[in-house]
Amino acid sequence: MRRLNLVALSVPVLLLAGCSGEGPEYGYAIPERICDVNVPASVVQPLLPPGKAVKENLRGTPGESQSCGVIVDERVDLSVSFSRQTGELDIAHEADDDYVDLKRVSLGGVVNSAAVADDGAVAWMACSPKPNQPQYETPETQTGKYTHLVLEVRAGDGVNKPKDIEEWRAHIEKFLRAYVPELVKAWCA
Repeated sequence: MRRLNLVALSVPVLLLAGCSGEGPEYGYAIPERICDVNVPASVVQPLLPPGKAVKENLRGTPGESQSCGVIVDERVDLSVSFSRQTGELDIAHEADDDYVDLKRVSLGGVVNSAAVADDGAVAWMACSPKPNQPQYETPETQTGKYTHLVLEVRAGDGVNKPKDIEEWRAHIEKFLRAYVPELVKAWCA
């Protein structure tokens, strides 16, 4: 499998939101931005458990890679990573060993390959960097022109999954379908 240059989760923890009127189970506001990308709270909420507080850790190189985890009561319940890549890859095939029961989905548009699993989702999309973002893997020699973006999503750790795994997968797919267009707006020329 081709090694993807994704950044691991860690480093500074940034408070996303405080308390809200979400109801008795949610003592926090559902995030509407994950990894600096807009996403409707309605597609985020089913992937997060009830709790008292939510935080996001964020790490990466602006315009090149981003990695973050949404932490509910000190446990990462949703993580998103994306990074620039060169060339084309069938991520639905390449990531098969990294996810539970990964199955292809068609997202169309700039997405070359995508899949949803019991524990997350992946997408590989054509994406030229915006002018103010890094253009090459090796800027000094202008080699390794970035042409694609890979997105990896990890959802839940088995604690908050519904008994109906198909429903859970549907929530993950809905998140993927909402997140990709906003990621493309933010990161692609």
